[in-house]
Amino acid sequence: MQVPVDSWIPARVCTRIILVALVCAAGSVLQAEDSPVAQEIRGQLEQAVRQHVQQGFGQANLTGEVVAIHLPPNIDGISQPATVRPIRRFLPREAAGRYVIPLEITPAQGKPVKVNLTVECVAVINGWAARFPLKRGSQLDPTNFIRKQIRVSHREQDYFVADCLPEGYQLSASLAQNQLLQFHQFEEVPVVQRGEQVMIHFRRENFTLMSPGKVRREGSIGDLIPVVATATGKRLYARLVSPGIVVVE
Repeated sequence: MQVPVDSWIPARVCTRIILVALVCAAGSVLQAEDSPVAQEIRGQLEQAVRQHVQQGFGQANLTGEVVAIHLPPNIDGISQPATVRPIRRFLPREAAGRYVIPLEITPAQGKPVKVNLTVECVAVINGWAARFPLKRGSQLDPTNFIRKQIRVSHREQDYFVADCLPEGYQLSASLAQNQLLQFHQFEEVPVVQRGEQVMIHFRRENFTLMSPGKVRREGSIGDLIPVVATATGKRLYARLVSPGIVVVE
């Protein structure tokens, strides 16, 4: 049986045809992606999302920066100039994080296209850094700290960023040199120590009784601490209202 010449194509010829088709398709895709219009739309999107995010940071009294923008693939199909606008407000609770920003692209001709851009942001923290290694129990003395700005990718609310350090506080954990101070790393300086003598005030409706006692645990003003009445040996809890004075109500 003879096969007609017109219906027989060598495998090598088929391979060449497929390769040529793939190269042409890839070239057209690259040309579309690198076209001036596509580049212009990408630039518009990035500029619009950066402005939108910075505006949201300003309204939320946050300081942050956009470090990465991930563009969606469906913008490559837009082949003509377009305008870009945000769809909804951006009002974050934290500067650091990964956010999805919905935008609307309106071509010069055609229907609007809605896209979601993903942005990665960091918070810019202007906190207090230790000048040198500080041990636990060190006072929050301004001479031991310097102002330092860093960028953090999460939990910026943990850092102490006030304009001045609080008085009457000490470190509850050691700090390395240049380490930024966080809220969980300091505490009020105790005004009474364990075993210290205090005067216990027993307040009643029309009078107050006073009796000496001892503190069973260190504490600061406002703390509810355990004490022992010297006269009776009774253990009870009292509020520390000033150095050497606790109140039982």
